[in-house]
Amino acid sequence: MKSHYTHPSKTVHQFAPFLNITPTPRHSGKVSASNTIYLQDGEVVLYKRKDSRIWQTCFKLSDHRWHRYSTKHLNLEYAKESASALYDEIRFKEKLGIRHSSRKFSHVAKDCIAELEQKIAAGICPMTNHDYIRAITLYLVPFFGNYQLENITAPVVAQYEAWRNLKMKRIPMSSTLMTHASAYNKVIQHAVLKGWLNPSTLLAHLGRHGAKGKARPGFTREEIDYLLDFLKDYSQGGHSALAKQMRLLARDYVELLIYTGIRSGKECMNLKWQDVQWYVDTKTGKRYIRIWVNGKTGARFLIAKNHSQAALERLCQRDAALKGKPLEQVLNERHNLPIFRLPSGKQPKSFRTTFKWLMLASGLLKDKSTNQNRTLYSLRHTYATIALTDGAVDIHTLARQMGTSVGMLEKHYSKLTATLAAEKLAY
Repeated sequence: MKSHYTHPSKTVHQFAPFLNITPTPRHSGKVSASNTIYLQDGEVVLYKRKDSRIWQTCFKLSDHRWHRYSTKHLNLEYAKESASALYDEIRFKEKLGIRHSSRKFSHVAKDCIAELEQKIAAGICPMTNHDYIRAITLYLVPFFGNYQLENITAPVVAQYEAWRNLKMKRIPMSSTLMTHASAYNKVIQHAVLKGWLNPSTLLAHLGRHGAKGKARPGFTREEIDYLLDFLKDYSQGGHSALAKQMRLLARDYVELLIYTGIRSGKECMNLKWQDVQWYVDTKTGKRYIRIWVNGKTGARFLIAKNHSQAALERLCQRDAALKGKPLEQVLNERHNLPIFRLPSGKQPKSFRTTFKWLMLASGLLKDKSTNQNRTLYSLRHTYATIALTDGAVDIHTLARQMGTSVGMLEKHYSKLTATLAAEKLAY
């Protein structure tokens, strides 16, 4: 590469653009000529800023742009060695066609988020990738944004974790930390794939051990039976037109959660009539309701309990676009319409508030064993508990049905393991 400097004695004013200073007398103290050293026949500039004792280096590469790096050294001789070695390493990589370009965390994160959004649009683990984007946007970028990737050290990570705990006003659960650590790794891996970070660069990693989670609140069989019976009358009430509509819709929503184990929220709300179909067992001739679900861990088929048919028929009859058509016809026609929507055609944003009022009215808000408030997730937890306790399906089949892993089920339902195998263990 041709030298960019005619002579090592050039003044600091000639390098003002990439040192971010204005060559005027009032700035002369910020970066002085006495703190500027030239190496490699003037190709590499070594300099200090007034507010730092660390030697910095900069040089131009094949893109004709200045690239700045910290030598991370106070000692001048060590700094010279570091700057020259870095320059030689990057020039060598350029000759091999290997890109090397340091980037700030915020730049890499922005590019990584764009890639995650493309995956979401393609239906690849949309809920998980949404969680990663949320962690990157709300926590990682606000703290690490201005850091060069290679400067994220263990002390920096320790500062981040203290900052994050203050921001969250609590010690996060292990599951939250797992999400944050995975999101952080996504950004780092993205930088490596783009050639912005050397794969051999040692970076500090985020911790994954947080506060121990509490036992999940669920329902007993008797409480589920009571809730289903209570919903029959409760769904007919409401103090306003919207409240009446929400109660009717909530009954069917709750029943479908109970009879499928599907995740509440987006996984259930995104269901369309074309996702529901009859599945016929070729051996027995029996048919079952099969639902195509695209959720947190990707797409899957699940089999709904037979009792779910009643909820689907009510939903079908209340939908103005489908009214008068039997469920059989609606499923055959495969309509591209959301299953859960109001008479106006709009979908509710959430059933959380409606469910809380239902729990208060039914007296089922508190789980007696944990004293925690029940939420819509309690229905999924109950589905898993009852399925495992009954022993009607093995844990591998249940994991596929619920869109989770065997390891996750074993982690949260390990107390049931001996119960499941009681008969086998006893004989």
